[in-house]
Amino acid sequence: MEEFKKFKELFEQTKKKGWIKSLRKGDTGVGYTFEKTIGKDEENLPIADYGSIEIKATRKHSNKRIHLFCAVPDGDYLFPIKRIHEKLGYPDKQRPEFKVFQMGFNGKDYSNIGYYKKGIIKVNRKEKKVDFIVVNSNNKSIDINVSWSFQLLYQRLYLKLKKLAYITADTKFIDWNEYFYYYDLRLFKLKDFTTFLNLIESGDIEIRFSIGVFKSGKREGQIHDRGTVFSINEENITKLFTEIKI
Repeated sequence: MEEFKKFKELFEQTKKKGWIKSLRKGDTGVGYTFEKTIGKDEENLPIADYGSIEIKATRKHSNKRIHLFCAVPDGDYLFPIKRIHEKLGYPDKQRPEFKVFQMGFNGKDYSNIGYYKKGIIKVNRKEKKVDFIVVNSNNKSIDINVSWSFQLLYQRLYLKLKKLAYITADTKFIDWNEYFYYYDLRLFKLKDFTTFLNLIESGDIEIRFSIGVFKSGKREGQIHDRGTVFSINEENITKLFTEIKI
């Protein structure tokens, strides 16, 4: 609770600064600018941003999915991302000679992969893993053999999201520059790992692959994995977390 109190004080100091010019263009500007304002350097480590508190910032009325964490599959074979790319990739729009695979899947409904395949996420409690299942048009299983162990997911979840600070910012543009006013803070504690698995099964948590390809330079044609993201809709945040009032 003391950590939450200190973070709230830090947020209130930022709020009093009023409108702050974005330090980065694009979707990530709102979070990056807040973190730089409170003196935090950008990093891509699988740990929380501020002590044990993960910071998520969003624009007002964005209604976007909240990225929880990234986790590359740790299935039975090496290089699962390469295997997905080879077996499920489709032609890139700009460079059709190269294959890409950018799709999201959940545990409730199958998602079509082209005309002849479809995929779904399944929680395998017996073997303590979450499987990515792909079948053909005859519902015959395609050997993808891609999964995430419970151990991996538990570590990512508890290293990153035991506590969450969810910040909302109003936005405006002046001379083509975006400005943020960070006005709302909600604080949360993670419920438990079982709840996380249940939300995968119910379809509330999505797993999205973002496998691209380098289109120029020395690595042209090689796989460019932008991360496998676990996410949840903003409106469902209290299904995974308990809100804490300070």
